[in-house]
Amino acid sequence: MKGFQRFIRQFRGDQFYCGLDIGSHKVKASLNRVVDAQTLELLAVNEAETRGLAAASINDISEFSSSVSAAVGGVIRKTKVKVRDVHLGLGGEFIETRPGRALLPLVERGNKIVTPRDLDLARRQARMLGVRLDEEVICDLVQQFKVDDVNIAFNPVGLYGRKLEVETLLVLAGITRLRNLTKAVQQAGFEVNDVHFNGWTATELMLDKRQRHDGCVFVDLGARTTMILVFKEGLLKHFRKVPVGGECLTQHIAARLNIPFPLAEDIKRSYGRAFDGVSGENTEEILIKKDQGFVPLKRQELIMAVEEDIRAITDNISAAAVASGHEAQLKAGVVVVGGGALLSGLMERIEHDTRMPVALGRNISGLNTAAIYCVSTSLAEMGYKGTFRYKIDSQKPSDWLSALRAKAQELSNEYF
Repeated sequence: MKGFQRFIRQFRGDQFYCGLDIGSHKVKASLNRVVDAQTLELLAVNEAETRGLAAASINDISEFSSSVSAAVGGVIRKTKVKVRDVHLGLGGEFIETRPGRALLPLVERGNKIVTPRDLDLARRQARMLGVRLDEEVICDLVQQFKVDDVNIAFNPVGLYGRKLEVETLLVLAGITRLRNLTKAVQQAGFEVNDVHFNGWTATELMLDKRQRHDGCVFVDLGARTTMILVFKEGLLKHFRKVPVGGECLTQHIAARLNIPFPLAEDIKRSYGRAFDGVSGENTEEILIKKDQGFVPLKRQELIMAVEEDIRAITDNISAAAVASGHEAQLKAGVVVVGGGALLSGLMERIEHDTRMPVALGRNISGLNTAAIYCVSTSLAEMGYKGTFRYKIDSQKPSDWLSALRAKAQELSNEYF
């Protein structure tokens, strides 16, 4: 019944979509309004401290629900728009990945033209074979198709073949964990419309078709994990999750300087810097407050405190490019998002170590902190693009006619 009500609301009045990004430190919410099929207007963003969550599991549902309520409630107060449901995004410690593979016989004898239905059946089979009883597939990302073992294709529709093979990356989450998250969101007063994989969703907003085709390394620097996705020819070629994030840098600053974590976080944001691989020793001094008063500290100490983590990040970016098999063909370079991306000197350091051009994720209209809120904003956009209303808005009459012709051709190839 609730699903039917959401379906009806798609065709009534303004369309609003709320993205909810669950992070280990912050819960972020974004509210978008549909202008047309190609444009979503960002109305407001808000964040709240994550409470009641430890090691990607809820340990106090009331505390966590309060965090969700504070994050979404902030955009409601700013816009005066009533939010009924949210599009939930998970990444980092919440998800696991596993290769998926399936082989679909097309015909016993002779050849058959591959249809979109064959692609769907192959992907569905890969999901069924790759998931365990206590897991749920958040999404499956196609890495390549093979027709008759030899013809590797991005889109094999229309090719002749006797068998179709698909290789995917399955993004999984524990069923119990998902149920607890859903219950917490409901306790906060909202329904979970859908669950998405943060890393993939962010690429939908931050990367265009050219970057995916030419080759690109997408890096999402979170609080505890860094996700690296490598694209080439429009397909995901490699994925890597690195257990290093902004929190690790802060912890090492706190340990090296013997100061509390909150103070280390403030110092990192104000004075932290990644060694860019070119500059000499930095002798500039800053003053930090300790129990005995203000103490002078050379900026070089801060640089050295985070050096090990920075090196781990850049080494993994380079390793992911090599593992993709397209190291020398990633013409679009590296795109970095996430709160950790704002560390001074980090872009220059990644460019120096990887020998690839590096850019911060593109700007979002009406938002100065796109690197921080790109996930929650893209979740809201993906919410709209997953609806039947979007299919209607984005299609012209000629497109519907072409789709009917393609479907008729598909049925003809299937049965005649």
